[in-house]
Order: sequence, then structure tokens, then C-alpha cells
Amino acid sequence: MKADIERKAKDEAKAEAEAEKARARPHEDSTAEAACRSDLKTLGVTFEEAPVVNDGKACGIDRPVLLKALPGGVKVEPEATVRCDTARQLARWLDGSVKPSLDAAMPGETIAALSQASAYVCKNRNGAEEGKISEHAFGNALDIAGFTLKSGKTITIRPADKEPTLEGAFQRAITEAACLYFTTVLDPGSDAAHQNHLHLDVKERRGGYRYCW
Repeated sequence: MKADIERKAKDEAKAEAEAEKARARPHEDSTAEAACRSDLKTLGVTFEEAPVVNDGKACGIDRPVLLKALPGGVKVEPEATVRCDTARQLARWLDGSVKPSLDAAMPGETIAALSQASAYVCKNRNGAEEGKISEHAFGNALDIAGFTLKSGKTITIRPADKEPTLEGAFQRAITEAACLYFTTVLDPGSDAAHQNHLHLDVKERRGGYRYCW
């Protein structure tokens, strides 16, 4: 009897957790999505419309885009399926922060490609079996692993909080600036799950609150 009660309570808690995840899923407004796509074109982003993503009640994107290249022909490798706003903010961050920071740190260098480690994927935060759902599951997030420069040099995201090099300074600068464009920024110093990439997402929060770590 006790075991049945405990099992029922556990099942009910699991069902409520799944329902909460489903409620968190954003649903796109057609007018806003049209304006976003217009912004992508103005910014010089190369993209295609992607098929609707539905992975159960919680995971998915109503109107995804396949992000292929950023302003200036910077390739996204591999191409990324995300929500339009994620692509828009990534393009603004690249133009507003990444390119100027690279020019200051390594004059004469330009970015040829951005390496992303994760875009849309149906999972919980940090890949945990239980817990809150990840913004990746909504197409709201991208994990940035590094950059390839036109010279062939690669810049890899890594723990660089105290690295006394221009490359370390470049990473710190673009990480700090990312909080101007994204509502969540997690760098290699945030926790063990983010040691080799920058997690950037556009999760909506009350009052414009941002979580940058």
C-alpha cells in the first residue's frame, strides 16, 4: 500500500514537471517572426526556413530557421537550427562585439567561421535526466566552441579568466559583451558543464533580468 502511494506521488510529480516544461515552450507570433526575418536579411545573415520541430509537448520550435552564415559571410559550422531571435542576437553580437574585439586583439585578422557545439536539441539543462528543461530544447540557445580566422588560425573557447594573452583578453571581452545581446551567458568559469564553450540564450525573464556568469 505504501509503495503504491509513493509510486503514485512520484508519477504525479513527474507529470507536473513535464507539464511545466510544456508551459515554458515559447510559441512564435507571426508578425514578430516576419519582422525578425526582415532583420536577418538587413543584417546580412544567410538562412533558410526550416521544418517545424515537434519533439513531444515540451521540445520544439514553431518557426525555426536554419542558420548558415552570419554577417560578412562568416560560416556557421555546422549549420544550426534555432529560433529566429537567437540567430538575430548572434548576428548582432558578432558585428557589435566579436569583430571589433578581434580587430583590437589581432589587427589584420578576420573571422571566417564560427564553430557551434550545440543548437536545437531536446534535453534538460546540462543533459541531466531530471530537472528543468534546457533553452536548447526551444531553439533559444547556441553553444559557441570557437572561431576560425581567415589566416587559418583557430580560437578555441576555454577557461581564460586569468590568461595573460591577447587571445585570453579577446575571449573575456566578447563574453562580457554577450550579456548586452543575450539574456543568459555561461562561460568556462561558470560550471563543469561549460568548460569548452560559451552558452548563449535568449530566454525571456521578467523585468529584462539577465544571468551572465
